[in-house]
Amino acid sequence: MRKLTAKDFDHLLAPVARRRHRGMSLLEIMVVITLIGLVTAAIGVAVINQLGEGQRDASRNQAYEIAKSLDIYKLQNGSYPTTSQGLSVLASPPKGKPIMEQLPQDPWGNEYIYLIPGQKNASKFDIRSKGNDGIEGNEDDVGNWQD
Repeated sequence: MRKLTAKDFDHLLAPVARRRHRGMSLLEIMVVITLIGLVTAAIGVAVINQLGEGQRDASRNQAYEIAKSLDIYKLQNGSYPTTSQGLSVLASPPKGKPIMEQLPQDPWGNEYIYLIPGQKNASKFDIRSKGNDGIEGNEDDVGNWQD
């Protein structure tokens, strides 16, 4: 049996030592950065979609709350306000105490629109938000009706 020398060990450990000191190549770094970017983009799209849905839900809930306030107004005054009177009568009624301290704006910063008789609720009234685009009468309008 032959005695092993330090040179024999150096020869066996040389590939391991070379691998240990090797860094990442430019291609590997680019692949990692691309993967991080794709994951970030996917998460960003999901968050933006959830934000839009949350705004639509908030707008719909506010429209229903305004509709409830209009029902209270009708009980106090005998009829709903006219379209020309608008929703402002809820905050400053012709008689009695205000039903709402102030009228809310929709999540996009616009005022709610009041129509009596309604287009979607023909037997009552419509409370509608213009939606995300701020244009009345298209598919992104939200209000006190079932979609």
